[in-house]
Amino acid sequence: MRICWIHPTTKVAALEPVWNMLETEIPPLLSPGSSVAFRYTRHSADFTRSLYAEHLNSVAMMDEAIAAASDGFDGVYFGCWNDPLWEAREVLDIPVASVGEQSMLAALAMGRRFAVVTVSEKTATAIERDITLYGLRERAIIRPARSIAPESDAALLLGAVRDPGQSFIPRFEAAARQCIADGADVILVGCAWYGPLLRRAGYTRVSGTDVPVIDSTTVAIKYLEAMIGIARCTSAIKSGAAPFSTPDQEKIRRARAALGMPRNIAETWP
Repeated sequence: MRICWIHPTTKVAALEPVWNMLETEIPPLLSPGSSVAFRYTRHSADFTRSLYAEHLNSVAMMDEAIAAASDGFDGVYFGCWNDPLWEAREVLDIPVASVGEQSMLAALAMGRRFAVVTVSEKTATAIERDITLYGLRERAIIRPARSIAPESDAALLLGAVRDPGQSFIPRFEAAARQCIADGADVILVGCAWYGPLLRRAGYTRVSGTDVPVIDSTTVAIKYLEAMIGIARCTSAIKSGAAPFSTPDQEKIRRARAALGMPRNIAETWP
């Protein structure tokens, strides 16, 4: 099975060590016969800590998702907690997964109440909104998404590529321990980039506890493999009822044209 991983940003040169890490770490985790192609948006705000920036990025991510379906991929994976998941499911006829929804669903099988430790307060706000949207509030703690402090920046991320234990893990653990005190028995890493770094470093539990730290990125992409397998065995991909019923293609093309969006993407829509 062929999976298309879509980033929310362009291929920012300064983060090359992060891209190299993902392209090294992720493919060996897939099942035999599975492959992943990493795609970056053609245009992006290259900034996700804003509800408005998330909206802008989602348009660019949708273009990549539509193109991936046209290119024959078996599934689309949004490699960011800020994603247009439901919009993509409405439009596409292949399985679509996000690092957020799929890892949270997996957490339900691992514990009673989960929490997400993420990289900024703005990101925590967006994740908490999604937890409500997905109907998972009852299985999460109060204030289910918490940010590290100080918030992550490029220097912290690049430092974590070298050694996450130096600066990132202490910040992560401080937030995780607050979550545990409030009832969390599963902690999800609320960033698609930091999760594999922690797993690679062998950091899989909050120190001194039996509470697992889940590399949401890996868990979610494995979940997508299962979704693709289910689609092949049962032909079930999505409901044909609202909200995921496929909209009229010509009306979508006209809407895109009215906004000055590229026709070449719209014309590839399955």
